[in-house]
Amino acid sequence: MKESDLPWPELHRPISRSQLVGNIGSINRLKQWLVKWRNSIPRNKAALLVGPPGTGKTATVGAISRDMNAELVEFNASDKRNKGAIETLVWRAATQQTLDGRRRIILLDEVDGLSGTGDRGGVRAIMKILDKAVHPIVMTANDPDNRRLKNLKKKSLVLTFQPISDDEMLTVLKRVLNQHSSSTSKDLLDLIVAKSAGDLRAAISDLETTYDDIETKSALGNRTTRRNVEETLQRLFMATDLQAAKSVVSQSDVSYDDLLLWIEENIHLHLRTANELEEGFEALSLADLYLGRIMRDQNWKLLAYVYDFLSAGVSNSRKQTPFSLVDYTRPEWPLLVWRGNRRQSKKAELASKVAAITNTSEERVQETHLWALEGILKNSPDLKSQYSDWLKVNKGMFR
Repeated sequence: MKESDLPWPELHRPISRSQLVGNIGSINRLKQWLVKWRNSIPRNKAALLVGPPGTGKTATVGAISRDMNAELVEFNASDKRNKGAIETLVWRAATQQTLDGRRRIILLDEVDGLSGTGDRGGVRAIMKILDKAVHPIVMTANDPDNRRLKNLKKKSLVLTFQPISDDEMLTVLKRVLNQHSSSTSKDLLDLIVAKSAGDLRAAISDLETTYDDIETKSALGNRTTRRNVEETLQRLFMATDLQAAKSVVSQSDVSYDDLLLWIEENIHLHLRTANELEEGFEALSLADLYLGRIMRDQNWKLLAYVYDFLSAGVSNSRKQTPFSLVDYTRPEWPLLVWRGNRRQSKKAELASKVAAITNTSEERVQETHLWALEGILKNSPDLKSQYSDWLKVNKGMFR
């Protein structure tokens, strides 16, 4: 695969400080803070970059790390950033020296996204890592008022990123067009800038969509800058051109993990023959495989393959079934996994209670005692109150 096949926001990601635009003050302060690490560990071991999407937070970290020849270890939005993952993966990266002696920069993207049961304890785990870190940790967040950031702010150098100005966005869009040896009307560029609302990544995506096609100007004015998941699926399966399919995926605000699950749940609605389904699921399988390799090795160059399999791979599988509008279903298997984990958690807690009372190992209790307890309560449900009082657990534990 050629690098030029990447979606434009990835293809034109800044690779040095000189290519960054906007937020000069915050960028300079971040660079100065990172330089301090060359001599000693500063008081603030973390920097927190706060601002709306598309303002250059993540791009800044990547560009500066390249300028400093530092190793960048990125944990981005598609990671499962729960307490366990942070305590193992992030801890290892932040506390161990690099093999070649280079400075390492750890990037934790969108820390304000830590929420829900799966992320319980995630912020506390980050706080512990900050105490032991020997490498700089840079975090990004979109919502400055998120309550989860309160304690992180106390230990971090907080830098604010504002939306990119219209003039700066125009400069970048013209530079992108020059790299493609093309140009377009000033009116279209002005429209793209106005619709992006300071989100440079969205503006570059829109420029790719309208690239060298003035007739799409009116269509651009009638759509939102980012696409939700149902519109993404509809346009993906509607696409007959592979480049159009790739553009649909690159413009979507749906994470790769979520998009893969949504396609898996609904792919049969658009691919109705056996051969089409086989090709479609093969593309999904390969996308999932490469996402796993990215998470394991932090090799983000493989992201191009994920884009291709989720977009062109899936879209090109529809060869016979005519496109039609359908009602999409939310993926259910994550809910089933959650329910299964809940059951296992209840079972483990119950086994612990019984083991403490009977002086038996928890493994033995799970093998012998619990099935007997289940049989008793199935035949005599009225005994639930007595058993819950005896084991000091809630009656709901017996469901």
